[in-house]
Amino acid sequence: MLTKPNFSRINISETLLPILVFFACTVIYLANGVTLSSTDTVPNTLLAFNLLENNTFNLDAFRSSRFCTNSYVNCYFFAEGNHGHLSSIYPIGTAIVTFPLYLIFYAYLKLISFYGSASLDLTSASFEIYRVFFEKLAATLTTAITVVIFYLSVRLKFSLSISLLSTFIFAFATNIWMTSSQGLWQHTASNLALVSMIFSLLKANRASEKSQKIWLLIAGVACGLLPGIRPTSTLYTIAAIIYSIFTYRFQSIYLFFGLVSALPSIAWNLYYFDNLTGGYSKMFPKPPYKFTFSNFIKASLGTLISPSRGLLVFSPIFLYSLPGAYQVFKLKAGKDEKLIGCMTIASLALLANYFFYLVWWAGHSYGPRFMTDMMPVVCYLISYFLVHPFQKLIHLPKILYTKSLVIFIVIVTFSTFTQFVGAFGANPGYMWNGVPINVDSNHYRLWSFKDSQIERNAKAVFHQIIKPSIDNPAYAENLGGIIKQVVVDESNQAFGSLISVKPSSEKVLKAKLENTGTSNWFGYESALKKGEVRVRGRFYDERKKEISQVRFYVSGTPKQHESTEAIASIAFPKEPGIYKLLFDLVSEEVGVFPNSNGKPLYELYVNVGDQKPKNFQLPSAQVFSQEIKIINNIRTVKVASTLRIPIFLKNKSSFVWYNSGLNPTNFSYRWLDASGKLVVADGDRTILPFDVAPEESVAINAAIKIPTTPGQYTLILTMVQETVAWFSDKQSPYPKIDVTVTSDS
Repeated sequence: MLTKPNFSRINISETLLPILVFFACTVIYLANGVTLSSTDTVPNTLLAFNLLENNTFNLDAFRSSRFCTNSYVNCYFFAEGNHGHLSSIYPIGTAIVTFPLYLIFYAYLKLISFYGSASLDLTSASFEIYRVFFEKLAATLTTAITVVIFYLSVRLKFSLSISLLSTFIFAFATNIWMTSSQGLWQHTASNLALVSMIFSLLKANRASEKSQKIWLLIAGVACGLLPGIRPTSTLYTIAAIIYSIFTYRFQSIYLFFGLVSALPSIAWNLYYFDNLTGGYSKMFPKPPYKFTFSNFIKASLGTLISPSRGLLVFSPIFLYSLPGAYQVFKLKAGKDEKLIGCMTIASLALLANYFFYLVWWAGHSYGPRFMTDMMPVVCYLISYFLVHPFQKLIHLPKILYTKSLVIFIVIVTFSTFTQFVGAFGANPGYMWNGVPINVDSNHYRLWSFKDSQIERNAKAVFHQIIKPSIDNPAYAENLGGIIKQVVVDESNQAFGSLISVKPSSEKVLKAKLENTGTSNWFGYESALKKGEVRVRGRFYDERKKEISQVRFYVSGTPKQHESTEAIASIAFPKEPGIYKLLFDLVSEEVGVFPNSNGKPLYELYVNVGDQKPKNFQLPSAQVFSQEIKIINNIRTVKVASTLRIPIFLKNKSSFVWYNSGLNPTNFSYRWLDASGKLVVADGDRTILPFDVAPEESVAINAAIKIPTTPGQYTLILTMVQETVAWFSDKQSPYPKIDVTVTSDS
């Protein structure tokens, strides 16, 4: 039989403790200073602002906003609803639950906008800082309130010490910290509703008949919100209804009255999508489950033990809920135990649900995000373990008890550590999901023990404390490297000078590298914000204008003369044509490797489309040829003057003379003295008025600066393809004019 704690031993007021818990959670959750969520949360962070500012539930204002650009993957989080209106593809329950907070946020924004220090244009880029800030604040405050209610509910049943310990585990040793508190995921509001429901039913178990009705009504409100927040949490609503019917019989009608809270979400889904599942009907035209044995094995093992998503890896404290569950079912005669037992069964059903889910890893997130919905129940069960099986360990021989206690402390510490490094190793540690390649399409990364998500985040924290010496000027000066080869990842087959791909296709490529400098490299596993070495690739179109950049992520920490690889998933251009892909090495936020001297270390030509354009030749086969005709002869000129002379040019080369871009072709000149010595090697440029194709001609008014010393000179007129070649050096014919430079006019 559980006994009430001895309040005379409590040094801190029971009234003050919940307040302290709230403030402790708020401070710790906010301490990392970043928001860790996803674009999935965008609609629920805008709905309240949109209603209050634009006086509408429709999200049409965002149809042509920055949210619907390529940077947001074509705003997948919005859905085209009925009546020609844009809506949220995700359930709106989170926006409903957090509306009171957003009402305060909106009032604050209106106040500061009145004084001219903020813009309330929800679609503008300037509003993003407010959207993200208030998302984190709403998530933190909601989660801190959830933790307080959890504490109050376990305090109804257990001693102060057990209540505080299980509350600490709930708040900081589970994904409540890294998921619920860091962004406005569905889990944030779902856990608040779940904990509120359990607390209300526990209070109902202890209340008088009159108060009991009120608590059942409150529990019903929480139950009604759950399906509209996160559909899978409907399992908890069903469990609560079954529990209340069997426990309270006719009185359970008050819980049903509270289910009216489900109506706003139901009305929303019916109005916009003509169904109860809402935008999910558009997101999942096919069922997101696969009921096969192979998928069960993959999803269940991945959910439980994969190095970068496993529940038992990130929160091994979960194991202590198992003996707690045994204790609950052993004490099933009690009302509280029946309630927690029903919630445990619902949690097991939720867990089994994800064992058949196709995207069991939960996309881009930290750790077992889907399991966040189980954590309130798991931590209730741990409380039962602490008060029963754990206390029995005291009667074991001292050495066994000590070992058991040490193991428990180590597991709690490690579970807390995984959440700590997740929060404070946030960026770039949080980018593990996409670096070096997207985990959504490369699932093998979820099973890699090398560079797991926990390890990457831990390194990020370590390097915030002990920074590598990359700020030393000598480090940048001594960076050096070569790119030996670029190959296809799957086949390890090297490309030739020209590769052919389909428009908008993607390929995973690898670059083989060698560190030739004396400074060590830091690869992506180092999780550095500054100083990570990457291969930079730049696409140039046929006009030699840069159209995009890509990054290859370098592996390891190679020293001088050591080799390594870099990998990237390359999205090729969507427009057909010939593109040049130039590669060099960069240390992010430090600079381009000095040994490149501004020139690419490796280059490829990419043929996007089915057919190679006519007359295309690789640089090795390019013909540099020109025809230059001078209209007026030049004989005698004044020193240090500038001549303007009309010239006809004809492109006799095998390539287009582009007048802009990466390597434009310009008109220039050189001066030789009487002995044939080069005295002006790099004359001024005259830019062509337009691009000149092979065999086409153009007339220019060339500008030529005269030497500053009188004497006999030879003027060489030539074209130059910038950073590639002077035509006069490529055995192309060029005019040579003898000129007398005098000091008299």
